[in-house]
Amino acid sequence: MEQTVMENEVSYLPPGIIRNILLRLSVKSLIRFQRVCKDWKNLFKTPSFIADHLHRSTQKSPLLVVDSIICRSNPWRLCLLNREMQALEFQNTHITNSFTSSRVYSSYGLLCVELIGRYQHSFWLWNPCIRKLIQVPKPLDRGKYSVGFGFSPIVNDYKIVQLCMSDDLVDQVEVYALREGLWRAVELRDLEGVSVSGRSAVTCNGAIFWFGLKEGEEEEDCELVIVSFDIAMEVFTLIPFPNIPLTLESCFDRLTMYQNKLAMLAPTVVGNPESYLIDLWVLEESTDPSKERWSWTKLYTSRPNPYRFSISPIVWRNEIVCSLNSSKPENHEAKVVFCNITTDEFKVFTIPKCGNSSQMFDYVESLVLLDRIEV
Repeated sequence: MEQTVMENEVSYLPPGIIRNILLRLSVKSLIRFQRVCKDWKNLFKTPSFIADHLHRSTQKSPLLVVDSIICRSNPWRLCLLNREMQALEFQNTHITNSFTSSRVYSSYGLLCVELIGRYQHSFWLWNPCIRKLIQVPKPLDRGKYSVGFGFSPIVNDYKIVQLCMSDDLVDQVEVYALREGLWRAVELRDLEGVSVSGRSAVTCNGAIFWFGLKEGEEEEDCELVIVSFDIAMEVFTLIPFPNIPLTLESCFDRLTMYQNKLAMLAPTVVGNPESYLIDLWVLEESTDPSKERWSWTKLYTSRPNPYRFSISPIVWRNEIVCSLNSSKPENHEAKVVFCNITTDEFKVFTIPKCGNSSQMFDYVESLVLLDRIEV
């Protein structure tokens, strides 16, 4: 029996199926498809579509971004290592503010760029994938401070947390929420008598973590702790430190994330000073009231290797990754060491056109900020 097609009949897909197909596309394709029709352009800017697309992106293997230093005239440059281990260069946005140094924080498809000048610092939220940038209102300047940046799927919001310190102790906390667009003061509570390291903030599973030091009545009573900030609830918790030989000064930038849990990378010298082991510790949280709430488990120890720990080692795709600072930064190359947790193999990867690395972090593509006005 032959199928009859009406002359004026128009074949179409239901809107739900079209939306499901579009959610699976890359950000680059979606930006191009904004020109297809006004309905699609408006759809891509809806908070629900942006959130659903971000959720799908986070299920894929993340990309690796290397924040590099080429020279004093260009102190901020990002290089991207994609899923095929190809090195690409981000097209950096042009920020006119003069600054002497920078630091970049990454969370769920959005970058928080902190620009540090001689007398002030400023924050910018940047989505390099869609080339959207907004400047955050000026926070309170109070001398020494530490910054964290993260995303909570519970409240579907990004937040910047600034811990201001006096006499090395946290004495004020300010939080900037993207959805509200302003800074708010948050109660200290458990942060009374606590100092934090300046560069160690890591975001994991809806919380921001710092290395901290809790004061005791006597100097010998001080104890190392992990400071946790719940992004949704905006409360702080102090987590016991694992029983490993690290001091607060040697802890800088050794927090990371492994399988969506907070983790720590600890180096150990073995035999001669040129040989190192790398231990991977993971934080477990128990819901059993008869057990301790927090516990640390050592999941991996590398074989001896000659690669000395550098700034900001992380775990990326089942690999421990750290950079090797070049003695000749004019070569504009970044050497990155990969230690495979499964095979225990070490490999050195060279990223061209990318000078000495100052930090590395995961990155996923997103449409976040597409509905915002670009600055």
